[in-house]
Amino acid sequence: MARSLRNLDLNLLRVFDVLWTERSVSTAARRLSRTQSAVSLALERLRQAFDDPLFRWSGRAMQPTPRAEQLAPRIRAILTQVSETLESSFEDPRLARRDFTIATADYIDWLLGGQLMRRLEDEAPNLTLFFVDVKPQMLERRRAAEVEMFIVPSGAIDGSGLRSAPLFRDRYVCVAARDNAAVREGMDFEVFRRLPQVGYTIEPKRLYSHETLHLDALNVRYRNRVLTPHYMVIPLIVAETRGVAVMQERLARFMAERVPLKLVTPPIAYPELHLHLYWHPQYDDDATHRWLRERVIEIATALPALPRRKKRP
Repeated sequence: MARSLRNLDLNLLRVFDVLWTERSVSTAARRLSRTQSAVSLALERLRQAFDDPLFRWSGRAMQPTPRAEQLAPRIRAILTQVSETLESSFEDPRLARRDFTIATADYIDWLLGGQLMRRLEDEAPNLTLFFVDVKPQMLERRRAAEVEMFIVPSGAIDGSGLRSAPLFRDRYVCVAARDNAAVREGMDFEVFRRLPQVGYTIEPKRLYSHETLHLDALNVRYRNRVLTPHYMVIPLIVAETRGVAVMQERLARFMAERVPLKLVTPPIAYPELHLHLYWHPQYDDDATHRWLRERVIEIATALPALPRRKKRP
């Protein structure tokens, strides 16, 4: 094997890393901007170099061999070290050319995106941010390192094995059309439960959100009439219907200045939202990543506090 490793270059290690993540030659080829035949040839060279099949077909998916599972974290570490070495002299963010993926909800895109873009324009014009919807599968062991940052409520994901930093707090509020007489401060939960509900979910035909995780813990059930993966459209829907929704107060207040909404305290106790930034430990010493996460933390922690709620009589 020692002789075969003489011709093993970083490009082959990158192919292995992407194949291990995607488990598909065609998908890996698209990510690497190569042809499928080029990726297949690279895989064959990897097999010869490590004297192991590395990946075998199981149904329609490629499954790594035990040897590949053993190699994967080591190869990822090598690629990370090379990247950090190339950026070791990073002092001016204007010199960095990187793409970063931030997995979160559209509510965060709106809340932090504008200020982040201004900072990039002023300080790091060659960085590009990709805001994507957070999905449970992104947190699988082999995929967590593919997303540079997650911004989600504390407790919404299994953050074991990830680094984290607190960002800001928010609250849940009930929103409805301004002329919806059925919705009022101090309303009974049974009245609320019978109203048409609009909710958020990150999975089609399945309830999956921080809000529903809390309701499940309380063994509370009600039927959602409309579900969407976009918090931003929820107030637009309820403003034109008899529907109600429970959503973040910061976004609800912003939208109430633009569409006819009323905001009331939810008729069920919701915990305060504690938004956190999460990232894989492999990025701890990545200078560009560190610069970006410091900007995220700086912007988020400077958000104004919400006004105090009046106590119920």
